[in-house]
Amino acid sequence: VTYSVRFWGTRGSIPTPGPQTARYGGNTACVGVSGPEGRLVILDAGSGLRPLGHELMAHRNGAVSADILLSHTHWDHIQGLPFFKPLSGPGNSFCIYGAAQEGVALEEILRRQMDPMVFPVPLRALAAAIQVKEIAEGAVDLADFTVRAFRLRHPGTTLGFRLAPAEG
Repeated sequence: VTYSVRFWGTRGSIPTPGPQTARYGGNTACVGVSGPEGRLVILDAGSGLRPLGHELMAHRNGAVSADILLSHTHWDHIQGLPFFKPLSGPGNSFCIYGAAQEGVALEEILRRQMDPMVFPVPLRALAAAIQVKEIAEGAVDLADFTVRAFRLRHPGTTLGFRLAPAEG
């Protein structure tokens, strides 16, 4: 059984790509994990999501689909979503998992970051099928993985994720 892990961004707070950060990565949080069936799980949607999206579009074989697990919705963990090219592709599909924040639904938070007052393309205008699922601590079953979400000590509702092979 083969799994693949690639770090697309490991920086906190603000992206700083360039020669000085090439060794450890200059983009903010984004990790791609593929299981034996090839379904992609993306951990966080920082600025590293943009180059991941370009890679997916360049090497796609049909529609692109993935599950996106957001640890929390601080800017450095969601700032890549508006620039994730596969979201503009008809036929592509994504399921975004994460927690509500202080009584504000996850989908509302994602809509707000792409409000026409601050970004030219609203979330609802993207061509891909996007499903947003709120989660809390506990198990989440994905195609190739069983995910266990657990609370982390960080401002707001922040989740860590443990991925294990899917059973059965």
